[in-house]
Amino acid sequence: MPKAFLHRRAALGLTLSVGIGLTVLATALVSRWEVSNRQYRFQRQIENLATALQRSLNRYSDLLAFLGDYYAAEQSPVNRPTFASFVGRSLQTYSGIQALEWAPLVQQTDRLAYEQKVQSEGYSGFKITELGGDGSLIRAAQRPYYVPVTYVEPFLRNESALGYDLHSNVTRATAIAQARDTGDITATGRIRLVQENRDQFGFLMFLPVYQNHQTPALPTLRRQRFNGVLLGVFRVSDVVEESLQGLQYEIDFTLYDRSADRTEQFLGRYNAERKQVTTLKSKLPPIWIKSTVCPSPEDCHQTLSVGQRQWSIAFSPSSQYAVDNQYGAIATLVTGLLLTIGLVMVLHQLNRELEQTQSLSNLRFRFFSMASHELRTPLSTILLSSESLQLNHDRLTEAQKQTNIQRIHLTAKRMSQQIADLLTLTRSEVGKLEFHPELLELESLCQQILEEVQLEASQPIQFASTGPTKAFLDKNLLRSLLTNLLSNAAKYSPPDVPIQFSLRCDSNLAIFQVSDRGLGIPTAEQSRLCEPFYRGSNVGEVAGTGLGLAVVKACVELHQGHWAIESQVGEGTTVTVQLPLE
Repeated sequence: MPKAFLHRRAALGLTLSVGIGLTVLATALVSRWEVSNRQYRFQRQIENLATALQRSLNRYSDLLAFLGDYYAAEQSPVNRPTFASFVGRSLQTYSGIQALEWAPLVQQTDRLAYEQKVQSEGYSGFKITELGGDGSLIRAAQRPYYVPVTYVEPFLRNESALGYDLHSNVTRATAIAQARDTGDITATGRIRLVQENRDQFGFLMFLPVYQNHQTPALPTLRRQRFNGVLLGVFRVSDVVEESLQGLQYEIDFTLYDRSADRTEQFLGRYNAERKQVTTLKSKLPPIWIKSTVCPSPEDCHQTLSVGQRQWSIAFSPSSQYAVDNQYGAIATLVTGLLLTIGLVMVLHQLNRELEQTQSLSNLRFRFFSMASHELRTPLSTILLSSESLQLNHDRLTEAQKQTNIQRIHLTAKRMSQQIADLLTLTRSEVGKLEFHPELLELESLCQQILEEVQLEASQPIQFASTGPTKAFLDKNLLRSLLTNLLSNAAKYSPPDVPIQFSLRCDSNLAIFQVSDRGLGIPTAEQSRLCEPFYRGSNVGEVAGTGLGLAVVKACVELHQGHWAIESQVGEGTTVTVQLPLE
């Protein structure tokens, strides 16, 4: 291989390598910058979500504290109508509140009088209740004291809570005791609300109320002067959905109560697409899902304070999470590759022009050699036949005149085919060969081509078909393909030895096969048969251009088909062509 050629190839390879290397480096830097921007944007969004939730929870705590102040400022005991009137506006304003309630401390000795008093207010069936083993409300068992829900607003949809002893449930009792002993608002762990009819978690926030509405300094005094609790009842779903009404982030998250036992920490999962909180029964969602905007667990967590408890939120981008206009890395990569490819193509074009100079010189020499040899003989035949007709017109018989005319016709037709093959091959090499498929009746077209070739062939051509078949193929290309295969078979086969021509179809392919018992092709030369002007070493004196199989190859490739040659010297050749029906 010439040194100049190797040097040109090395220069192209070096240019390509350096260009791609610089492009990859620039793309990596831009990509890292974009990832940092996406992470920063995600962090800002989850901080906004956490702030909205914390603000909403603080608002509920403030509302309970305000309700406590109202109790302290009221000169006379707060009755049911006054309680309903005072909390009504808050319930209308904050949709996340399921209910606001008052639950006094009732001693066992005062139970009967307490129940009769509430019954006298219009609740004839009132009694202190608790949950039974089957989940239904039953009359509360005997215990030293009770903390029954006495006032509840709104009453509608919360009727079952009226009279429920909060102290009968361990989770509620624990939170009440903590609120009583600390004097601060205290939240429960996750619970199933008595009035709940859906599969979701709730929680309560308790504000302790003491005698004289003063919080004693010592825990022992707080226990002695404890009067009851004001409480807010919340569904996790209501709190979350109400808090995020003004935020349209496509971010999922899961809420956990870190102050609870491990098995009781899960509170719910927010689905950004449906804008709802759901409780997953079968399997708790993963605490952390790795993504480009959330590469580590610490990057995806926020903490909330809720009534002396710690909640955590594990965020993750939803499937609809949009990465807005992050095209810098792609643009850098595409621009770098385009510049590199452009430079390589310019260099390649220069090299190609240098190589084509030698290639065109060789091709021109082979073309003129073929033309001078292959076209000279038929032209001589046409000239001699026409001169014979012209000079001996009066002396020739009618049969002799027809013979000369027939000879001129066949020779001209052969030249036309040679020129057509040359044009087909030339257009294919420069990418200008046109492809115009149309619906063809294959069997009738094969019969027509066979009859045309049979006029010049000395062998009988035997045609077999599975039946009429229609396909979308280019008629001119198919004609050129089959004409060359049949002409080659006739040209290189002994006289009177039949040539087999068959057509069969399956669901997707039209399969053409031409088989002869002629010279055959040497195995070592079969890989070169598609080269223009190349002819086998064993063709001897048989005339030919060496274009036939090159034309067949171009026609098959334009149809996106496949073809194969099986040949043995002295035994013949079989060519099989497969073309898609559509």
